[in-house]
Amino acid sequence: MRILGIETATRAASVAVVADGKILAESVRESPQTFSETLMPQVEEVIKVADAFDKMDAVAVSIGPGSFTGLRIGLATAKALAYAWGIKIIGVPTLLAMAYNFPGAKVVPLIDAQKNRAYHQLFEDTLSRTALEVKPIDEIITELEGVTGEIFLCGDVLHKIKVPLPPNVKLAPPHLRMPRASSVAVCAQDLGKVDNVMNLEPLYIRRSEAEELWEKRHSPCER
Repeated sequence: MRILGIETATRAASVAVVADGKILAESVRESPQTFSETLMPQVEEVIKVADAFDKMDAVAVSIGPGSFTGLRIGLATAKALAYAWGIKIIGVPTLLAMAYNFPGAKVVPLIDAQKNRAYHQLFEDTLSRTALEVKPIDEIITELEGVTGEIFLCGDVLHKIKVPLPPNVKLAPPHLRMPRASSVAVCAQDLGKVDNVMNLEPLYIRRSEAEELWEKRHSPCER
């Protein structure tokens, strides 16, 4: 099965072509340009490198949590490609895809939720052990001291950790810290499901800053 993976939950967009678990091509790019400008050129690049024109079976897309704008652009692109090519679309939770970088290990992916908070979840050998939550970053780290065994931290907020790491907690190697489109694609194949191209939505967890600001400005107590 040949899958195009798309990952846009953080500052870096990545696109990959994976066939039966083998990475044929992958592009990771952090650019001052918007994803709407760079994502399709990345798609074209990896398809060309993988020689995969007219050979794709599915599009796998990271659905969050993560950047609201990034997720919307990534999902819209994946939907357009799946519809145009007449192929399957598979939505993959971002934190689960990140856990795929650590088979056999305990890992806590952390994705920026703004205001020194992070989306987080504990995985062991890619299986979820806790529910997806949003908490202050330092509170998450402190609580990990009560978890047995070695734990790796990955994600885009590691530089925001202010408290000492518990003895059982380690930062993941730099090349494994961020979400990757190849992991999204491999995870999609293992999930063994297909989503509806018309109904698939991002996994936001919380409202965007813009929505919260709009509500605050239009609240009766603010008038």
